Amino acid sequence: MLGLKHRIDQIRRRWWVVLAVAVLATFAAALPILQVRPTYVGSALLVQSSPGLAPEQDAAMSIGYATLFNEPATIGRLRAATKTPDDVTFEARPVATSPILAIEATAESPEVAQDAAQNMAAAFRADIGAVRHAAFQKGIADAEHELDSLIARPGPDGQLNPMVPVVQTRLDTMRAESANQLHELQLRAGVTKTEQDIMFNLGIRAAGGLLLGVLAALGLAALSSHIVTTEDLRDKTGIEPLIEIPDGGSNRAEQLREDRLRALANLVSFQDLPKSTVVALTDCRGARAAQELSEAVAHRSAQQGRRTVLVYADNEIPQPIDGPGLNDALADSSIVHSVLRDSALESLKIISTGSPVTDRYALMGRERIDAVLDELRMGADTIVIAAPPIADSIDSQQLCAAADFTMLVVARRSSRSGDVTSAAKSLADAHAVLLGAVMTDGRDAP
Repeated sequence: MLGLKHRIDQIRRRWWVVLAVAVLATFAAALPILQVRPTYVGSALLVQSSPGLAPEQDAAMSIGYATLFNEPATIGRLRAATKTPDDVTFEARPVATSPILAIEATAESPEVAQDAAQNMAAAFRADIGAVRHAAFQKGIADAEHELDSLIARPGPDGQLNPMVPVVQTRLDTMRAESANQLHELQLRAGVTKTEQDIMFNLGIRAAGGLLLGVLAALGLAALSSHIVTTEDLRDKTGIEPLIEIPDGGSNRAEQLREDRLRALANLVSFQDLPKSTVVALTDCRGARAAQELSEAVAHRSAQQGRRTVLVYADNEIPQPIDGPGLNDALADSSIVHSVLRDSALESLKIISTGSPVTDRYALMGRERIDAVLDELRMGADTIVIAAPPIADSIDSQQLCAAADFTMLVVARRSSRSGDVTSAAKSLADAHAVLLGAVMTDGRDAP
């Protein structure tokens, strides 16, 4: 069900692609449809008549004649004989289960359609008659000559030759079979006009265009590297989304945002560790909310009475508190507790970045970071590190590796799948524990 909702959301976000493809497909189909002229079907009727045969036998023969007429070679031969234009098409079909054969001609003019049907029916009848006549004429003549000879030579007692009845019967059969032929029933049986249902055809084309548009939208979604939903995050990167922090605005939206921020803080408290929990938040490329989310998590942790320390670790962002801080504590871990600053919440302490340092590489050794965190653990339940962006600072790898787990911040539409996977690889290379990703709409968290 979630997969279907995800696909529907992908289509909804790219509605303009669906609409554009549907409009183009409909417009492309409309031009030839509107230019098509009506056609006319002219009919000529022949009937199979065989003296001495049952009607169903004549009906079976009409089916055979229809099959013979519809052969391309037959139509081509008769077309040439009647000098019928090449754009006229023909079809022969038996009328229900009767011995009647309908010859139909389709043309753009009613006169041409009727004349072509009449001419082709007459030509076909003549062609069939000529073939049958040639096949039976010699046999009939031979049988007549034999019969005359038998009659002229009576038996010894003057009686009729006993072979006469036999030959007479054979002659009668041959004459009957030679009479099995097509007859004209109605060579000008009328013309029927056929027109396209323009609205129906346009509707079919529009539906096809709509389907193509949906497929195009899904294809673009599959090819796009942008992260738009938590499903995109999971499908395109393999990183498990922890929670999505939406924008606020209305009262309802602000309430939803607050609920999500509290749920994010609870994720930290749910980690069942034997010691104080250290969580680091870092931005992947395109995101810039790690510090604000760190503040939100720290404040809500402190509101629940947990002793919390918020560590500002990004050396490039101006901090709200001046004076000694993390950089100074990294140089001398014995001063950690002296650089802690009070906040508006009694349970929340803050450590700023501290003294400006152009190159912190020498200070960012694992041993120095662990020493600072060990000091903080003695008086805190939760330690939240607002780490620098993982893609922009090598310091972030060391800080995240020292934390118990890391949350990767991803910005909707700004972060790409390659940015997320690259950030996850950097964390994995540093042996940091990635708990999952937090998706934001780009608004700063309060």
